[in-house]
Parts: sequence; C-alpha cells; structure tokens
Amino acid sequence: MDKENSAFFLKAVTFILLIYSSCYSQDIPENELDVRINSYFDNFRVNVIYPQVSITKKLSDNTSISGRYLSDIISSASMKANFQVDGITSATTRKQGGADNTPDEWRNEFGAGITQKVFDGILSLNSSYSIEHDYSSKTIVSALSYPFAKKNTVLQFSFLKSFDKVFPQIRTWVRDRNTTTFNAGLTQILSNNIITQFDGTYTTVSGYQLDGYQVVRIIENSNTYRTYEPVNPDFRIRRAFGIRTNVGVTRDFSLQLGYRYYWDSWDVNSNTISAKLANNFSPVVSGTFEYRHYWQTRAFFFKPIYIQPEQYMSVDSKLNSGYSDEAVFSLVLKGSKIYDVPFISSDKLSLTGSFGFYRRYTDSSDWFSNLQVLYAYTLSAGIRYNF
Repeated sequence: MDKENSAFFLKAVTFILLIYSSCYSQDIPENELDVRINSYFDNFRVNVIYPQVSITKKLSDNTSISGRYLSDIISSASMKANFQVDGITSATTRKQGGADNTPDEWRNEFGAGITQKVFDGILSLNSSYSIEHDYSSKTIVSALSYPFAKKNTVLQFSFLKSFDKVFPQIRTWVRDRNTTTFNAGLTQILSNNIITQFDGTYTTVSGYQLDGYQVVRIIENSNTYRTYEPVNPDFRIRRAFGIRTNVGVTRDFSLQLGYRYYWDSWDVNSNTISAKLANNFSPVVSGTFEYRHYWQTRAFFFKPIYIQPEQYMSVDSKLNSGYSDEAVFSLVLKGSKIYDVPFISSDKLSLTGSFGFYRRYTDSSDWFSNLQVLYAYTLSAGIRYNF
C-alpha cells in the first residue's frame, strides 16, 4: 500500500462507516464519544498512524448531530526517492518527492453530520473536508433507510459526492478528481436468527486518477531506460453487487457470510468472499474474527513492462492482477457496575482493540519495491464513552 493506496483506504473506510452507522440502524444514535488510534505498517516501507475522534449528541428522540476529526500521518519510502521524469508528459521543477520534512504526509480531516427520523425511516446527511500538502477533498454523503412489512424489510439508499484536488509536490500543476456514488440495499429478516442483505453500488470517477509520485520506466536496452509520468483514462465507471447473510447460531455466537462482485470500465473484475465470527464471551467481553479473500483481473492498459510510450501507462498495483487475504481479530471490553472489569469502573465506558494481517500478491513486481508480495499489519485501540 503506497501513499495513494493509504489515502484511498482511509476514505473508503470513512464512507463505509458513515453509510453503515446512519443507514443500517433504525434508531437515532445515542450520546457517545469515541476516540481511537489506528496504525498500518507494511514491508513496502509505508507506515501510517491515524488517530480519530468522533462525538454524537442526541438532541431529541428524532434528531442527533455528530462531529468527527481524523489525522493520518504517513511515511512512505517511494515519496523520498528521485523522480526525475524524462518524458515530455511532465513539467517537474523538483527531483525529490514527499514533504519538506518528516512525516512525508500529514492529512487532517473534519466532518459533521445530522441524523433525522422521518416517520419510520432514518435520514442522514454527512460532510467532510480533508487537507494535506498535496491533496484536498470535499465530500458529502446522504443516506435514507426505511422499514416495511412490520420492519422485517428495510430499504437503504445513499448518495456520495466528492470533489478532490491533486497537486503533487514534484509537479507544477493542479488537477481535479470528482467522484459520484449511488448505493441501494435491501435488508430482509428471514427468521428469528437469519438476516440477509443485498446491496448494489454504481460509481463514476472523472479527472486525474493517478498517484503523482509514480513513474513509468520505458526500457530502451539492457543498460538504459527513460522515465515517464503515468497516464490513465480520465473517466471510470465502477460497479459492485454484494450479499451478506448473518446467522445467529446460538444466543451468544453468530456467523456472517458475504460475497461481492465488482466490475468497471477499465476491465478490472474482482470477487470477494468473507466470513465473520462474532461471540459474546461474557456479559462484558465480546469479540469478532473476520477473514476476507479477494482476487481481481488487471486493467486493460496495465503492463508489467513498457517498451515504448503508449496512450495509457500505469504502474499502480491496484490495477494489476492478483489476490489478497486479510484477517482481523477485534475485542470489546465493556464496563459494568455488576461485574468486576479490569481498568473500567463505569458502565458508560468500553475499550476496543483490533489486530489485522493483510497479504497481497500481484502477478508482477511492484514498480518501486520490486516485490510481488506485500505484508501489512494493522493495529487499533480505542475508548468509547456513552454520556
């Protein structure tokens, strides 16, 4: 995961959390303060630390408001390398990438939202603004969920619009990237212990869709090569369809199975299968274990080696064919006045933590690290206070 992958990952996680928290619950969020410190480390020499804090205030039985702050600090070896470009596609005044000092990237994100009960449904509106030394983003998300059939069926709809600006430090230009996403879902209670959810997503992305710190090497002979700035199409349509089923095996143990199919206008097709186990070990301790396997085809213009300049050229690993595996274990320790809980004396407090391992294999070596296998570790620790 390079610098651009990290930013994409964090933005995707933020979007998913907004949609799930506001759309898939039929209750107005309660008063809560949530503080977490998250981290990511991989063998491509990318390190990310991103603390975040969010607060929700219930104004009435029908309305609540929320605020969020996130700061991710990224150190990336590829941003410190020499990126002199020989090709005429670039106008470069500096040979060194990254920030002027350590860390190489420091992003700050601010968000606010409101959730309103409309008859039996829930309507939410969230917005965020993030800024860093070479990238800015403005995002708005609206979501509506509405129950039917005695609340056994719930329809969900959401809309996202993002306006981004890209201005890498090693380039002299500023370019736009705009994203629009529509999502529709159906949640159905099939029995007392089985719930199934279907969802579909349609996304359009226009503008600059590259990492400004990457270069394409054109091999001239065994000893020399020229470097060019990558070129991607400036428009992309992304579609996905997924299904998840949650089965309550026992009173304290549940199993969730999922499948997701993705396809886009760049000929990237992918499949994701997942399984999640959740268990209440005691009235104060609960945990989950989730495993995901993912595999995809490569974009129509991606090549492991370019021997001459072409209309489209990319070295982005996200556009290469390959597969990945991810396993995440999470724990929640709730405070209690009845049970003796270490470190927590209030039933309004709870501690959260998770550990994850991620492995990705691509069918050709990464442009910078020259490795085909990426290993990454994720750690998270937090505290939640209900007031």
